[in-house]
Amino acid sequence: MVHYVYSRWDGTQDVDLSSEQIIDELSEQILEGGDLSSVLRRMMRHGADLPQGRRMMGLEELRSRLRAARERNLEQYDLSSMFDDLAERLEDILAKERGGIGKRLDEMAPPASPAASPSGDAPEGTAAQPGAPGEQSGQGQSTGQGQGQSTGEPGDTSLEDLFRRLAEKRLEQLDALPSNVGGRIKELRDYDFMDPEAREQFEELLQMLQQQVLQNYFKGLQQGLENMTPEQLREVSQMVTDLNKLIQQKLSGVEPDITEFMSKWGHMFPEGIETFDQLMEHMQQQMAQMQTLLNSMPPEMREELNAMMEGLLRDHRLQWDLFELAQNMERLNPGSMTDQNRFMFSGDDPVTLQEALRLMGDMNSLEELEDQLRDAIRSNDAGRVDTDEVGRLLGEEAKHYAEELQALTKQLEEAGFIQRKGQGWELTPQAIRKIGEKALKTIFSRMHEGRFGDHDRERTGIGIEQIDETKPWVFGDPFHLNALKTVTNAVIREGPGTPVHIRPEDFEINQTHGMSQCSTVIALDMSASMMWSGYFQAGQRVGLALDTLIRTKYPKDNVTVMAFSYFVLPLKSTMLLDTYWVEYGGGTNFQEVLRQARLLLARQGGITKQIVLITDGQPTTYNAPSGGDGLSEGWEERMWRRGRGGYGVFEATLREVVRCTKDNITINTFMMAGDPGLMDFVRLMAKTNRGRAFIADPTQLGTYVVADYVNMRNKVIR
Repeated sequence: MVHYVYSRWDGTQDVDLSSEQIIDELSEQILEGGDLSSVLRRMMRHGADLPQGRRMMGLEELRSRLRAARERNLEQYDLSSMFDDLAERLEDILAKERGGIGKRLDEMAPPASPAASPSGDAPEGTAAQPGAPGEQSGQGQSTGQGQGQSTGEPGDTSLEDLFRRLAEKRLEQLDALPSNVGGRIKELRDYDFMDPEAREQFEELLQMLQQQVLQNYFKGLQQGLENMTPEQLREVSQMVTDLNKLIQQKLSGVEPDITEFMSKWGHMFPEGIETFDQLMEHMQQQMAQMQTLLNSMPPEMREELNAMMEGLLRDHRLQWDLFELAQNMERLNPGSMTDQNRFMFSGDDPVTLQEALRLMGDMNSLEELEDQLRDAIRSNDAGRVDTDEVGRLLGEEAKHYAEELQALTKQLEEAGFIQRKGQGWELTPQAIRKIGEKALKTIFSRMHEGRFGDHDRERTGIGIEQIDETKPWVFGDPFHLNALKTVTNAVIREGPGTPVHIRPEDFEINQTHGMSQCSTVIALDMSASMMWSGYFQAGQRVGLALDTLIRTKYPKDNVTVMAFSYFVLPLKSTMLLDTYWVEYGGGTNFQEVLRQARLLLARQGGITKQIVLITDGQPTTYNAPSGGDGLSEGWEERMWRRGRGGYGVFEATLREVVRCTKDNITINTFMMAGDPGLMDFVRLMAKTNRGRAFIADPTQLGTYVVADYVNMRNKVIR
């Protein structure tokens, strides 16, 4: 006993679409009236619901997920909070500096009292602090107790007074700092910290910000320049200088060779960059994050970030080097550095500068990925969609669906269902046969055994001659089973051994040769009313099914399809699955299609000749000959005349019906309209020709046409 366990798909299960599933869905949609190009475009764009509840996601659904992800980010994050974390860290540093200054001042002796005695003795209750910086009184002589004592020289300034004045100046500088983060960082770069721990914390903050900002430009910095020392900043500056030289070469018309550059600086860039264009594309993507961040900020925040950047990157010309790089890239690709996105964030979740830069990168990537999907929808080709980016931004499930779309045409091509035709695709003969078989199977499934069961019963007797040729059995074939071939097919499929398991696909039947031959012309009305009502699409399916039936079950018979409106167009089987050739308007010309069908049937021969006319109305146009009896003239020698059901149209059409009747051609008309007025002329045609007229619903048209043909054919070959 086999047990099945079901669980939610988590991206690890193998749920790949099979070629058969795709082909079945494609066939179904083509039979519903679409051509290959439109059906592929629809599947690529909107996906498809497949058997067993399987869903194939389309490009539009992926695009909707991208938009939803972008909206979630905009509604979640608060860009104005970007400096909050930095502001807190700066406050801690400033508090540390103020506390250090205050502690040093507290450790000093208080300044000398103005009431000190002329002899320099300290006031009562006050003792000097040996060894501490400070001013000592006395007879102009040093006490020798510590290096901070005065020299006794006239005008000498004590170290304590110096320190106090210096401390006051530092505190004034701190009080005068701007309130915004960018301005504070810029001013503190020139500030001489008095507290060593505060100085160390500020240097660490600078290194972190420098690394985060430069990481936005050069991905390798996180591994290669972790500490961001002055020497490493100079290295970055030299790399940017070399990069600017490459761009200058390109601007001067010389194609740059980046081999030496990447050999020297490749550790600052991701793997896979081999050409100058790839290098520029990477730099543009990275620098776009900062530009997008600036564009998305209000003016005051933008000024604050610019001030911070000036404070971070002023070392060793780095700020100028990056400015020059941006200018060069703008000259190389005008608009690339200015026409960046602008996002309006309205959420509450705070972000740091590093998170904001990463968020800008993701938002830009979402925009670029949507552009890829838009191009894929327009070109009907998902090959250029970056599935890795889809997975990173939308998850593994979306990546899996994107990969399925990329493999769609490849699977169909490898299965022999489609093949290249110029820039597009076309159905193969194998595909046309399969779609025809599907249409035929659908029609047979609607036939009731008691009413239309003769189509698959074995017929023997006069008129049937068995021949040595065999063929694979297909649905609808008489079951003249060739046991030897059938068992051989099963052994080839399974390999030697017993028992031999025979499947339907192993069946091989003896072909029979009918001593009679039937020639059929399917005349399919493509007038405007047929197109607008959907009757034409139903007629296409029936024409394909009947064409498949005759070619597979009655291979000695002849079948031709002609589409007609005011003119006649003979069709190949492949054209029944497309509509590019349809040209309606100008009326419905029964006379000309009957004339051309009659001439064709006369050339083909056969005991039984028939015209299957599929229409929804009566004739409205005809062709009048320029001379003679009008039986052999070409189109260019005939004059088209238009009527609205008048005597001339009916008379010309009935004349052709009479000619068909004299040539023993049966005209069976299938009407897809129930208007009694429209049926009058069709009944007249049937009475004149001794053919038949059917009123057929479009959904049952195939059952009527195919069943009628099978019954007629079985009567012929008994």
